[in-house]
Amino acid sequence: MPLFWVVLWSTLPPLALFCDPDCCTVHESSSLQNVSPLLKSLQCHNDYESYVYCKWREHENIKLQLWFKTKNNREQCMPHGAEVQNASEHRTVHCRYETRAFSIGIKHTGFFLKNKTLSLCPSVPHKPLDLSQHLRARPPVNLSTHDGGDGGRWLSWSSPYATSPSLNKNLTYQLSFKTDRQDNWTSEDVTNTSMKLEKPLLLPGRRYEARVRARASVGQWSDWSPVVTWHTEEDTGQFPSLHCVLDGEKEVMCSWEVSREVDLFITYELACRPNQTAPSKRCCGNPKISSDLSRAVMRYSCSLTDIEPSHLLLELLPAHNAKSFKADQHIRPKPPQQVKVRKKDSNWMVEWMEPNTASEFRLYYQVWYYRTQDQGSAVLLNISAGSMSLSILDASLVPSQRYQVRVRSLVVPAHYNGIPSEWTDPVEWTSHEATWSLTTQIYFIISVFVAAVFLTLYCTIPACQRRAVLWVDSVPSPGKSKILSEQDMKGSITSNSLLSLSLSCSSSNALLWPTKDAENNYLEQNEGCWKCDSPLCPAQKVKSTDTSSMSFSGPYIFCQVSYSQPVSIVRYPEFLKHSNANYKLFL
Repeated sequence: MPLFWVVLWSTLPPLALFCDPDCCTVHESSSLQNVSPLLKSLQCHNDYESYVYCKWREHENIKLQLWFKTKNNREQCMPHGAEVQNASEHRTVHCRYETRAFSIGIKHTGFFLKNKTLSLCPSVPHKPLDLSQHLRARPPVNLSTHDGGDGGRWLSWSSPYATSPSLNKNLTYQLSFKTDRQDNWTSEDVTNTSMKLEKPLLLPGRRYEARVRARASVGQWSDWSPVVTWHTEEDTGQFPSLHCVLDGEKEVMCSWEVSREVDLFITYELACRPNQTAPSKRCCGNPKISSDLSRAVMRYSCSLTDIEPSHLLLELLPAHNAKSFKADQHIRPKPPQQVKVRKKDSNWMVEWMEPNTASEFRLYYQVWYYRTQDQGSAVLLNISAGSMSLSILDASLVPSQRYQVRVRSLVVPAHYNGIPSEWTDPVEWTSHEATWSLTTQIYFIISVFVAAVFLTLYCTIPACQRRAVLWVDSVPSPGKSKILSEQDMKGSITSNSLLSLSLSCSSSNALLWPTKDAENNYLEQNEGCWKCDSPLCPAQKVKSTDTSSMSFSGPYIFCQVSYSQPVSIVRYPEFLKHSNANYKLFL
């Protein structure tokens, strides 16, 4: 029985070296600075029922597959939808992972693979390195040269461990030199920090190059001191080489280089173990990362302290760059259903139906409406949980314009969280035609009234002016008499040509037209006068100095006669009506 347990324990270490399906563990960086750009672009959300939806940006046309870690294995996130390429030539890839694992505390951890046969994570791990065989000393410093005086040349340098006398005693150096036209180096082993190259070893008139390196009692030769430096390119998929440099008695600086393409989805972790049978433990939690000048290679470095370099075993363990998403904090609900717009009174009512979703969380909604021709006038409103309608006031809309409305769902932030759903398809409607307000109507009526008054005045004033001119022209006056005008043309009026009027006016208000009785009396009394040839009858002659025989007052002509009976006269308009009467005026 004891022999059985001895055999069993002897077989456990080799068995522990095998892993299935690959030896890559899942590594999730705790620092955002060390996260690859590929993982930064990865976004995943779920419906908290049946699937996880993810998208990411491909870098430099490297096609990768997204896998999710399961309890015992891994499952691929299947491509979903078409790839979208943006202006920066980065394609956005979408995939969908079918799963039923949804609850608080569940994580969906994804990582990338270039293809299914990628050999970066073999089923058999690499053999660990013996630190004593891969340990290097630090290169010498302050290499300088000066003339030896006899044609030779002195070369001197300083120990890289100036503060550690015990290490300096065990250091040996190797000096190499050559001309700039030679390909091979000439090397000399030295135990101190200076050496003289004798004249026979040097060729006259040539340019020489020299370098020096050191080796401790444990490990290999150090790198050469600075003279000439170069770097070899690492193929994709090649396991990186580990380089370690002794920094102190119990301090080692290890570094390794990875191509930028592999570094997007694979990382390497430094693991240590004291002997072959002990399990490997990660001994570098946060390595320093830098890149070369061409930015084609990423350089990782890690300092190991308080170790025994002669007994420590080191190895690099590959791991998938992964990113985890909490299922209850990355929910993307389904959009609302059956969105419609109907007229209610003078306003508009937007209504929708709640989508089919899990019952563990609640939803609230956002409504986005805008003019079809001007999306810059958009209005975004939050609708509280439980409400599935919104009333839009018609007064807030531009009249006779086409509008569109969209609705989306959001998770009520409490124990659950996520991102909004997609917007629903737009629903269109046309706002009411414009109506005049009371103020507008008052302004319009006042404007019409003012315009009417203006037009009336514009048309009536010139007409009144024309009528006034015609009336003035129609009023009789001595200045308009043709007889007076002709007489005026012949000469001035003498006393023999004075007018003797047969009619006299009793007052200024007397009528010009006589009554019939007065007319008969007048005719009888003056019958002889009308028949005489003399322009002035003897019985009615007046003196030339009598100015009362003719009177002009306004539009009427007032005359005096010698008879004593009163005579009534009429106004000038009635006088014109009786134009058939034979009246004569004598001058």
